[in-house]
Amino acid sequence: MSDDEVFENAGGVGSALVFPIQAGALKKGDYMCIKGHPCKIIEMSVSKTGKHGHAKASITALDIFTKQKLEDMAPTTHNVDAPFVKSVNYSLMDVREDGQLSLMDDENNMRDDLNLPPDEELSAEIRKCFEEGKEIQLTVCSAMGIEQVLGYKNESR
Repeated sequence: MSDDEVFENAGGVGSALVFPIQAGALKKGDYMCIKGHPCKIIEMSVSKTGKHGHAKASITALDIFTKQKLEDMAPTTHNVDAPFVKSVNYSLMDVREDGQLSLMDDENNMRDDLNLPPDEELSAEIRKCFEEGKEIQLTVCSAMGIEQVLGYKNESR
C-alpha cells in the first residue's frame, strides 16, 4: 500500500458506531445493540455453565429511541456490540409549527436540524412549556447515527 492510497474502514458498515464488549461484563443500565437497535439493559441474568462449557447471559433491554422491549442471549465469554451513546443538553429557542426545533448549546452554537420527538406526549409537554414562556433544556441523545430529543427539564434555578 503506497502513501497515496486511502485506507477504507475494513470493519464494515456502522463499525465506528459500536464497540465490542464481553457479554459477561455487561450490567443493568449499560448499553448494547440488539438486532441492530441501541438498547439500555433493564434486566440481566447469567445461567450456570452448561455441558458445552459456556455460561449464558439472558438480557432484556429497551430501545433507547422507541422504548421497545428486546431480548437477547449470548455466551458470557463472547463479544457483543455496544453503541457509543452521547447525550447533550440544549436550550430550546423556538418550536416551529411543523415541529422543527431551534436549539442552542452552552457555547451559543445554534442547531436547526432536529424535530420534536415522535413520542406525542413528550412533544406536547415540550410545546406547552415553550408556549408558556418557560426556559427549558432538551436532552438530545445520539447513537448509531440517530439523534433524537429524549427529555427536558426546566432551566429555572
